[in-house]
Amino acid sequence: MRHICMVARLALALLVTASACAAADSSLRRHGLAGFAYRAVTEEDVSKLHLPGRKGVVVRVVLPGGSAEKAGLMPGDVIRECGADSVADVSGFETLWRRHYAGDRVRLSVLRAGAARQFEVALEPYTEETGEGLDVEYTSFVSSGVRLRAVIVSPSQSHTKKPPALLMVSALNSPVLATVPQYDMFRDLAHAAARKGFRVLRFQLRGSGDSEGDDFRTTDFSTETADNLAAFDYLAARPDVDSSRVFVYGHSTGGMVAATVVNRRRAAGVILSSTIGRTYYERMAQTLRLQSELAGEQPADIDSKIDDYLDLSLSLVRGEALADILKRNPGTRKLVNSSGRIMDDRTPDYWRQMLGINLAALYGSITWPVLVIRGDSDFLTQRACHEHIRDVLVTAGNKDVELALIPGLDHHYAAARDFKESFANYKTGAFRKDPAAEERILDWLSRNAD
Repeated sequence: MRHICMVARLALALLVTASACAAADSSLRRHGLAGFAYRAVTEEDVSKLHLPGRKGVVVRVVLPGGSAEKAGLMPGDVIRECGADSVADVSGFETLWRRHYAGDRVRLSVLRAGAARQFEVALEPYTEETGEGLDVEYTSFVSSGVRLRAVIVSPSQSHTKKPPALLMVSALNSPVLATVPQYDMFRDLAHAAARKGFRVLRFQLRGSGDSEGDDFRTTDFSTETADNLAAFDYLAARPDVDSSRVFVYGHSTGGMVAATVVNRRRAAGVILSSTIGRTYYERMAQTLRLQSELAGEQPADIDSKIDDYLDLSLSLVRGEALADILKRNPGTRKLVNSSGRIMDDRTPDYWRQMLGINLAALYGSITWPVLVIRGDSDFLTQRACHEHIRDVLVTAGNKDVELALIPGLDHHYAAARDFKESFANYKTGAFRKDPAAEERILDWLSRNAD
């Protein structure tokens, strides 16, 4: 499960520090842009940077011209305190950072080359998303009493029309609304679909960005699914949307959420992108082994890690309390962070609910047109999962299923020759967009919206 963390930390960091803000909808407080991304402190950092321990976070990227750069923050700085609070790890820093809004000045205490330094970062209002030939609306909707930030991108001057619509569902910890001045597959796809005539809705998970609610990492899977159902209902009920032509796109674990949404709502079709098709345990064991091998870990260590992950996962589904699992198998303790959350920084309840889903029954119940799509250089998902989804759908009688397996493409629709290059790109964040997946998705949407 660490594989998603590598992706998510960059995306989440930029979301928390660079949330989009709304001029048209003042019902939500605006978070601001600090202009840096960060990652966890590693054992290598402790040795290389002469750190007293693994507490804190390492500044990974400082955006040119941003407030972090103006304050003097540099890549490689280790943030040890945020305001008056100590930073334990990435999870702890994100909790502290979320307390601040545009206009706040935040004091950061860092270690640089072993020396203590302090910087004051002023959070700037984030520039609203724009796109040539597009109308961008910052709005919000309510789910179970919690107001959530949404952005709707539409063809320019289409307010008097009722075009088809697309709901984009977030991947695990990888928000579809992280408006940052660099490669963003979700924003690019949303804008491309809008230029094809769709109204596209993305929203920030509760407890992230401008959205209300407790820290999104404390949300369980059922609540996250309910929020996406509320987003679908809001989009379909808009007077400027053709409610009979609302599509849903789900990427990575978002594919499971998207499948749940279209099983409970009347949709025009669903796109299942780079997702999970076989049992989560099969997928997790294979993916974890591959990424551990790519990282150069020893075979015995890999086997031990997989055993611990599977023990933790299966025990949660069986209803065993986390404290009892940790006591019985001390090896699982390294999978729990300082906030008491586990794999990919989510709660035991989140994983208990998600791991308990019968995926064959979930996908086999879809009666709408389906596009299943994956890049062959994606080391985070398996080709077999996507072939299995297709087979389950066809066996269940769905006659409108397409499977697209695209060579040279990674998990985030970026170019990569193979798993090794894809893994290296994730470590550096050096993504180079490949338009193949976007083009295939747009073609499918256009054909099914007619």
